[in-house]
Amino acid sequence: MQAHPADTKPRTPAKLNTGYLALATGVLGTSAASLFYKLSFATGLHPLWVNALRLLITLLLMAPLTFASRKRREALMGTLAPKPEQKAQPAAATLGRRVKRMWASRQGFWISALSGTLLAFHFTAWALALEHTDVFAASAIWGTYLLMTAALSVWLLHEKTSRGTLTGMVIATVGVLVCNMDGGPGKLGGNLLALLAALLQALYTLCGRKARAYLDTNTYTSIVYTFTFFWMAVILLLFRIRPTGFQAQNLLWAAGLAVFATLLGHTMLSVSLKYFKAPTVSAVMLITVGTAPLPVLLVLGDAPTAHTLIGGCIILLGLAWYLWMEHRERAALQKAEA
Repeated sequence: MQAHPADTKPRTPAKLNTGYLALATGVLGTSAASLFYKLSFATGLHPLWVNALRLLITLLLMAPLTFASRKRREALMGTLAPKPEQKAQPAAATLGRRVKRMWASRQGFWISALSGTLLAFHFTAWALALEHTDVFAASAIWGTYLLMTAALSVWLLHEKTSRGTLTGMVIATVGVLVCNMDGGPGKLGGNLLALLAALLQALYTLCGRKARAYLDTNTYTSIVYTFTFFWMAVILLLFRIRPTGFQAQNLLWAAGLAVFATLLGHTMLSVSLKYFKAPTVSAVMLITVGTAPLPVLLVLGDAPTAHTLIGGCIILLGLAWYLWMEHRERAALQKAEA
């Protein structure tokens, strides 16, 4: 099977440390999302408007950082119009290099565009699921995206997932189910939407893994968030959803979502996809089931249930098992190559 482009590069300890830092920051950032969502929903604003404001503020914050830097600006524009070869080279070599660069840039752009589209519809499906089914049932179903990511990564990206690491993912998924055992059965339509959200999350993660082999973080996330906001705006206009319940404080909560959940959350997770396989990132993301309630507890006094605490411990156990098996496999591979 063909290896993923990112897997062919050697991973030095320094690079792995960068990946671990990005992964930890991403988990902490996304853990703050639940608090800002609860504060936003308290005003009565429609969930899709909350997401649209979140993406709009994200793009406004990223724009100066992107276009003020010539390197970042050229990298972003290069996905549509690759820079021509400057040095004199043999015609065949120049043509081959130019075609290769153009193919990689265009491929990275369209994969990122697809990733942004999937993220937009994931946000939409998840918001609508929470409107039609019990939040506990929806969360339990969303947790299955971990197994979907592992299965799809084998099929689409040809990434190997051993039985040992698969065991850790199953344990972590059981923990997610335990966290939500005290929820109601929910409605069938909402449950199906939550299942769709899980599938879209898995596909979004895999697209990010593929695109990060061709694009740097800023270029990738700029394309992703632009397409996400575009589709969110289209959905709001198509279904004529009015911003009923909007208050000035919603901008503050949306800014919190943009900074913590998006820039420090999703963006850092995109960075980690440069260093880890998609199933690894998905497995670590399950820890947010235990960390996300903490800000809500500290600020709003909404204490997690006993099932949440027990399930969180099971998730940590499954996560530790998964990462341990990943470490063993990496060490065995390095020993075999030595």
